[in-house]
Amino acid sequence: MLKKIICILVIIFLIISATSISSRNIKIIPCYENENINEEEIIDMIKQLNESLYLGYLEDIVSFGARYTGTENCYEAGTYIYNEFSNMSLDVQYHNWIFGGLQDRNIEATLHGINNNSDEIYIICAHYDTVQRCPGADDDGSGVAALLSIAYIMEKYNFNHTIRFIAFSGEEQWMYGSREYAREAYENGDNIIAVLNVDMIGFAVTSTHYKYINLYKNEPSKWISDLTISLSQTYYDYILLDVISLGQAPSDHVYFWHYGYDGVFYQEYEFNYFYHTPNDIIKKLNISYASRCSKLILTTLVELASSYAQNSPPDKPEISGPNSGKISEEYSYVIVTNEPENDEVSYYIDWGDGSMDDWTMMLPSGEEYNVTHIWGEEGDYEIKVKAKDQYGDESPWSDPFSITMPQVESFDMPVFIQLLLEFFPFLERMFFALLF
Repeated sequence: MLKKIICILVIIFLIISATSISSRNIKIIPCYENENINEEEIIDMIKQLNESLYLGYLEDIVSFGARYTGTENCYEAGTYIYNEFSNMSLDVQYHNWIFGGLQDRNIEATLHGINNNSDEIYIICAHYDTVQRCPGADDDGSGVAALLSIAYIMEKYNFNHTIRFIAFSGEEQWMYGSREYAREAYENGDNIIAVLNVDMIGFAVTSTHYKYINLYKNEPSKWISDLTISLSQTYYDYILLDVISLGQAPSDHVYFWHYGYDGVFYQEYEFNYFYHTPNDIIKKLNISYASRCSKLILTTLVELASSYAQNSPPDKPEISGPNSGKISEEYSYVIVTNEPENDEVSYYIDWGDGSMDDWTMMLPSGEEYNVTHIWGEEGDYEIKVKAKDQYGDESPWSDPFSITMPQVESFDMPVFIQLLLEFFPFLERMFFALLF
């Protein structure tokens, strides 16, 4: 009898605990469908990313010398990266791009997720090009070595969501390769949830530099930054890094931001003294520091690709307002959506004329958002909007809202007549003579 009472009390306690947990605002939780990835497995992956693995890739990429976009050295380095990804049994392809008078190729390797109900994509990226006459050990051989090391470890496991490992070229010309990749991903409707950009993670010359890593983000991407910070604390004994969360800074993540995708930028705490010089060589880097930065990025990517959002995304937004008008005049539109858990939402607007409004401030679910826009050219346009809740879950795009701008500035006949009469007074006398 006593055993039955104890069992009943235990069950009641578990029910109460479960109810309490489900009511918390914890929106991303582990979901290891293959039942293999757990905390011990994550620790094992962290340990696999050792200095020897990392340095091997770094030496290989630096051996090509300066890798200025469009040169033979850059081309050969890209081929090397392609072959390394292929040896890992990943789905590999070249992504050719043309922009700004240059043409080159990105290398994309895909590890497909095992959850057939998920279309989520997580990207880790680095750039393999350099400026002229610079071997680019840190900028960005250090990021490429991290990219290849992480791919080498992760391809042995299964993850719920799809991961893309991408090496970009054209970064030194202001992110040409990633610009074209992000644009095409946006046009294809790719559901990219997070982008982890790794650029310069190998320079640390003092014990203070050695302890920290900088993480840059925009406001919508803060949730990724928060996750990285949390994981750095959870696995501190294996990574030994504290994260310094900062504002925006440019690199290959920038155009993902432009197209409404969330992303963060990992970079060394102390900016490299030999940046863009012939002295950006391996001997100037701290390989232990670079490998620990890579461990942290690996851990973040594993957590993202293995987890699922506990809450539902916002509903598809609705748009209302005028569907025709005149160019150079301002028109008002109303956007609204509901979020199933009544979380706050933000909106991203594509006006269909090449301009986009970045994520708005957070607003209550169901509250109308008023916004204005001016079209500068005649034509037919389609406005699209998507919503995102405070935990990063995005809605589908709204149904396109069509608008036609068929007219130029209106012709004001009375004003024209008044001006005409002012310049030619005799016309006024003729006009009145005809009337009377």
